Amino acid sequence: MKFVGLDIGTNYTKVTNDGENVFVFPSIVAYGKKRDWSLKGEEKDVYVGEEAIHFQSVEDIEILRPLHEGRIMHESYVELAKYALKKAEGDLIAIGLPVKSSRKEREEIKSKLQESLKKEIVLFPQPVGSLAFLNYDTGVCVDIGFGTTDIAVLVDMEFLKGDTMLIGVDNIYESLELEIRNKTGVSITPEEMTKLLVEKKTVGRIRSGKKVSISYEDIKEDYERLMKSWIDRISSRVKMLIEGLSISIVENFVLSGGGAMLPGVHEEFQRHFSEIGEVITPENPLTSNVKGFYKLAKLLYEEKEVEEKKEEAPKEKKGRKKS
Repeated sequence: MKFVGLDIGTNYTKVTNDGENVFVFPSIVAYGKKRDWSLKGEEKDVYVGEEAIHFQSVEDIEILRPLHEGRIMHESYVELAKYALKKAEGDLIAIGLPVKSSRKEREEIKSKLQESLKKEIVLFPQPVGSLAFLNYDTGVCVDIGFGTTDIAVLVDMEFLKGDTMLIGVDNIYESLELEIRNKTGVSITPEEMTKLLVEKKTVGRIRSGKKVSISYEDIKEDYERLMKSWIDRISSRVKMLIEGLSISIVENFVLSGGGAMLPGVHEEFQRHFSEIGEVITPENPLTSNVKGFYKLAKLLYEEKEVEEKKEEAPKEKKGRKKS
């Protein structure tokens, strides 16, 4: 049995079939007519990930981000899953969904993926992956994704409670993009915003025959102001959710997701919760969930195997021993 952890996010999809190496690509699907020229010896009308990004300014191409605010808005979600499994093949696929996904939504997604992928699917609440990755069976995880922020409280690997907030990285990206547009007259994509903030790379556009460049230093002051206000909103909701919890539960307090990678976010979050304890952020918060899903899938299957062997084991016959 080959296990796969799959995290299809609003902005990026992550997949692994060994729990260590993770393939990451943009959660974008492009549909359009076949190109006039094919230099790769293949013709297709569906493009996924990095390929789809390059078609964003091309006519007759429909660009889709299948997820919005933690919900699947288009069936091209399946195209992301298929593409991911080409990079990391497996038999049992473990996927995370927003904490507040309804039972109906979960059943429909599971059924659709099993039908399309011909694989066994198991679903977990999104933040549980990071807790499992860090080997915590009890704790609180705040997972700041692109479209949502998910909060989960676990006790002995049982889901106690949680919440899904419609506040994510997209909120700060949109506010900062507006500031950039007002100052420079150019717009940048979410992928470029990530390069600008996380990788500190210069981005920009050609406008009126000139190159318009934007660096992190150009927007640092605006970003920090927006970021602090954004974290304040998230922290306020988290504090409401953990109110009244035993201090033993919040000893493991984890911050994960792509939002945790943004400059100053961990420090600002820690400031809000300094009187509770240390906030732990995985080394790579973007991939910690998917690595945890892989670990949970493997653990689930192994436990299932043990139970099946116990049931199949012949029962000892009772009776008196012969003297």
